Amino acid sequence: MSFLTQAFLDYETAARQKLRDVYDWHQLVWQAFPGRDSQPRDFLTRLDRRERDRQFRLLIISAQSPVRPADWPNAPDAWQTRAITPAFLAHRQYRFQLRANPTKRNNASRKRLPLRTPPEQTDWLKRKAQQSGFTVADETLRIIPEGREWFRIEKRNQAGIHHAVEFEGILTVTDPAAFQIAFDKGIGSAKGFGFGLLALAPYS
Repeated sequence: MSFLTQAFLDYETAARQKLRDVYDWHQLVWQAFPGRDSQPRDFLTRLDRRERDRQFRLLIISAQSPVRPADWPNAPDAWQTRAITPAFLAHRQYRFQLRANPTKRNNASRKRLPLRTPPEQTDWLKRKAQQSGFTVADETLRIIPEGREWFRIEKRNQAGIHHAVEFEGILTVTDPAAFQIAFDKGIGSAKGFGFGLLALAPYS
């Protein structure tokens, strides 16, 4: 069984807590899983800005139920967790959102390079979908470039950048076992930085 957490944090509180980039949010989410610092990450996150009410919305899919971080607001709807039942993943079709970091590996340098054009990004999504047990209806697919996301890891004196792309559309499940793995483990690279979480709403 896995768990879905939806949490909200207003812009002012996020600024006071110095949540400046995706790595800061990554560190914050680790606080929701105390005593696991040396263990592999087994959760996915997605962070959305909600300009209309000046809040961040944080989604977490995790193998165990997280605890609300100590500095998180105590309002009833600020941090809500529920179990994801097998029935939720038993539908044939879903509306989906996927924030991803589409890349290809340069064989000479072994570095990952961003895929910048819609055809490249579409091909990337189709390859990942095939591996993940679903197909995407071409006529429903929307690709929304979200630009660069910078991050800095202070303790390593290391900086980096991701190229965020939002995919939206309707998917059809073709391999339920592979689809379950993709839902639990995420899709693409940079999963520790808020990419790869497959947000779903049953369609049929």
